[in-house]
Amino acid sequence: MNSQTQISRSETLNLVSERRNRLSQLGNIEHRLEYVDSVNGVEYINDAKSSDVNSTWYSLDNLDQTVIWIMSSSQYENDMEVYAEIDLDKVRAIIIMGSNQEALKDVFSERIELVGQVNTMMEAVEHAQLIAENGEVVLFSPACSDFDTFKSFKDAGQQFRKAVREMRL
Repeated sequence: MNSQTQISRSETLNLVSERRNRLSQLGNIEHRLEYVDSVNGVEYINDAKSSDVNSTWYSLDNLDQTVIWIMSSSQYENDMEVYAEIDLDKVRAIIIMGSNQEALKDVFSERIELVGQVNTMMEAVEHAQLIAENGEVVLFSPACSDFDTFKSFKDAGQQFRKAVREMRL
């Protein structure tokens, strides 16, 4: 590894650390790493505002627990190489919604054993509940703008919160 790469990684780690500190000072922001509920020892986190890969990557990096990641897909997302770069060390399973599921499944299935596909938010939360274990986190972080499935990131986040609430009924 050359010195420029080391400097770049060091600077990146400092930026991530600084951003983490600033977010923790802001408190619970709606749709941005927002705690929704804890069910059977599993936390449900709404990160609907993360409508791009970098925001989701940041969110995954900020969680300490093992993650069941609910993501979305869009027919307009065609640069799959960006998804292949995401650090998935904390991710145990991925649940994909949206119109471009097959392409994302192809990207992730070689790196993650559990990659599922669903059609609705309710199905996504139900699948997550079935596989999540005590101490893990179910993270809804779309990683793209999916206007085929949702009206907006707020709509997506509200659907996630509703599905989590209905799971308790």
